Amino acid sequence: MNSDSENTAAEAVGGPASEVRRLERRSNMVAGAFGLAMMLVALVLPFAYAENELGLGLTILQLILWAAFCAAWVFQGYFMEQAGIGFRYDQGTVDRSSLRARWREIVLYLFVFGPLCFAYVYVSFQNTGYFGFNYVLMFVLAGFSTLVFPVWLALVYLVYQTIVWIFLSRFMWGGWMQIDDQVTMFSGLLFSSMMFYIFRRERESRSKAVALTLDLDEANEKLRAFSGQIEELAATQERNRIAREIHDTIGHSLTVVNMQLETSKALIDSDKEKAKRFLEKAQEVTRQGLTDVRSSVASLRSSPLDGKSLPGALEGMMSASFGGGVKTRFELKGEVAALNPASEAALYRSAQEALTNVRKHADASEVKLSLDFSFPECVKLVVADNGKGSEKVEGGFGIMGIRERIQLLDGEMRVSTSPGQGLELSLSLPR
Repeated sequence: MNSDSENTAAEAVGGPASEVRRLERRSNMVAGAFGLAMMLVALVLPFAYAENELGLGLTILQLILWAAFCAAWVFQGYFMEQAGIGFRYDQGTVDRSSLRARWREIVLYLFVFGPLCFAYVYVSFQNTGYFGFNYVLMFVLAGFSTLVFPVWLALVYLVYQTIVWIFLSRFMWGGWMQIDDQVTMFSGLLFSSMMFYIFRRERESRSKAVALTLDLDEANEKLRAFSGQIEELAATQERNRIAREIHDTIGHSLTVVNMQLETSKALIDSDKEKAKRFLEKAQEVTRQGLTDVRSSVASLRSSPLDGKSLPGALEGMMSASFGGGVKTRFELKGEVAALNPASEAALYRSAQEALTNVRKHADASEVKLSLDFSFPECVKLVVADNGKGSEKVEGGFGIMGIRERIQLLDGEMRVSTSPGQGLELSLSLPR
């Protein structure tokens, strides 16, 4: 894609580049209008203040040169517009088409625009005897050279232009310019070039400032959008966390209480003392569930371990979760190491949910919970039963909650099961 199509595409979609280009185009139009106004004055004044009798041939040639000079001015501005010479805020990305436009501009300036100016001033003087205002065109030409060439080449052009005018004056006035006149002319050309160069630098700075401002506004808009997305994501994560807390606390407690009450109901006629013990355990679990609910309402970030160590809390939960007829076994491997509170809470809640699923769905007679600290890079928790198993793991809310908890902490969860072979849930969290 060439620079023209890139500029068109940029303006079509908007953004900093198109805004800067619009700003520069308006500035180029002002410069072009200024130049054309000076050319109109340079056309009118020689005829208004003519000192010689006008010749038809020279007058026609003078008008042709003036028209060609105006056309060269317009095309010179067009090429400058296309090349973005000196005015593009993204000057670090110059493609070949931009370089070609720059060389076209330089060639046009050296071999068309400049010589036409010299020829017009010379023919105008020969036809009308008027030089006056046309002298200003030399300063404009010198000034615009700083907009076209690099600084070093603009200085070379000033020397070239001074030499040309020295020889041109020889033909116009029939004698060489004095040294002081030559120095004065070069100084005037240099001053004009410096003023135009300052104008160029000011335009570059303004373009960059506008581009940076627009980029900053765009970045702020993106930041506000990202902030809204982050807030929405945080709210979603918090809702999921609250849902998991409610499921893991109330759901677990009600499941245990229901099992204790069913056992008590079955034993109340045959063994009232044993039924009473199950009722007392159900009451204890209910009391603990109420405590968990109050704690969650008061502070959703409260630790479910309630000051206990993770192995002690897991072992206590195992003994309280199953009644008679289910053999439970808790294993602790390796040397116990301190974990961060988030990891401890995730492992505890995951084990709680896994044991609840065993009670509700497994029909198991044996359950094993293993906490393994023997790996240096991670801690592992395994809940296994000898229940009925399944061909596949159903993605219920409990399993989904476990997966979310573990993944939020960059951990891994694996489930292995088959019909009649029970189920094993393995969790791994980095230390």
